[in-house]
Amino acid sequence: MKIAIFSGELPSSTFIEQLIEGVSERHQVFLFGVQKQPKTYASPHIYKYISPKRHWVNFAYTLYRLVLLLLKRPGDLKPLLNEIRRYHTRYEQWVWLTRFLPIILYRPDVFHMQWTRDLEFYAFLKTRFKIPMVVSLRGAHVHYTPIVAPYIADVYRTTFPLMDGFHAVSKSMASAAMEYGAELSKIEVIHSPLSPQVFEVYKPYQKRVHQSFRIGAVGRFHWVKGMRYAFDACAILKERGFSYDFTFVNSNPIDEASLFQMDQLGIRDEVQILSALEQQALFKVMQDFDVLILPSLNEGIANVVLEAMALGIPVISTDCGGMPEVVIPNETGWLVPVRDPEALAKAIVEVAESSEVELQRITQNAHDFVKEHFGAEDSIQQFLDLYEDVGC
Repeated sequence: MKIAIFSGELPSSTFIEQLIEGVSERHQVFLFGVQKQPKTYASPHIYKYISPKRHWVNFAYTLYRLVLLLLKRPGDLKPLLNEIRRYHTRYEQWVWLTRFLPIILYRPDVFHMQWTRDLEFYAFLKTRFKIPMVVSLRGAHVHYTPIVAPYIADVYRTTFPLMDGFHAVSKSMASAAMEYGAELSKIEVIHSPLSPQVFEVYKPYQKRVHQSFRIGAVGRFHWVKGMRYAFDACAILKERGFSYDFTFVNSNPIDEASLFQMDQLGIRDEVQILSALEQQALFKVMQDFDVLILPSLNEGIANVVLEAMALGIPVISTDCGGMPEVVIPNETGWLVPVRDPEALAKAIVEVAESSEVELQRITQNAHDFVKEHFGAEDSIQQFLDLYEDVGC
């Protein structure tokens, strides 16, 4: 089968790259989009059909592809041009033509769209060209995007009933999709696979004595990640005389509101902000944490928490989205209410005061849990089964 794994740009996120490589062992994998960075694949079954960033190169590619389409399937040109006409300006029409044309020309047997919101642009592949489509359901695009952008809710209500299959990263995500018309029988809950490297560097937990308790978080400065509540918790800890250092590894520049909040709360000396790190370097930094916190307002299932659990680091998460499916109180970690800095501060102190034996029990449980439920081989097989069901 020819499986298109589509995220819009190459290379994609780590878990999507793992999916690409895993699926290529059984099927041809087609990649469409803009290439942001050079990327080569060892598998001969992965085919890249990029839209070049340079305009003159893109023009040449597009002209060549138009000729090929006219020679191979001229009947596909009219519906493609009809789709392009719904965009208002000539420039928009040109941009979307360069993106859509490779997909129509190299028509896959299954088109797996990684980001739900892209249905706004690509649902026509199903309605106009009858290409079987699978849609991944991940945190933000299903939980809060339809609320902050109501027209997206209408897009979902129109398109979800038409899709051939859905991949949900958690049970809570599956439930959310059903509110927009996704059929339960078409939804497969498949956990995003963790990199095998994270299990290779696992270390059984050992309680360390530091001058300050080391709190860590990994993510980005965005309101849904709840960092304002983490900073409030830090202020509570400082006020109560709890000695700590807080390291936040972020993937985007710090915003003015966060800088102002840290200064106003008087926690600038306790908080260290690090820029995004390559995976192995990130794991090394994380292994120096005494606890990893996730103060998010919403998540599918946060990969960074799974990685921390795999590494043997105690975790505290808010009870948002699919997080209660993996962070089980007194078993695999600590769970606190959303928007509750007091509860978060209390949980941090509880971790700090827990015995080494108790922390070893919980971190070992957590490691075993993610190793059993988030292994790459099992999840890849689930995707293969889904593609074969949809593509047959």
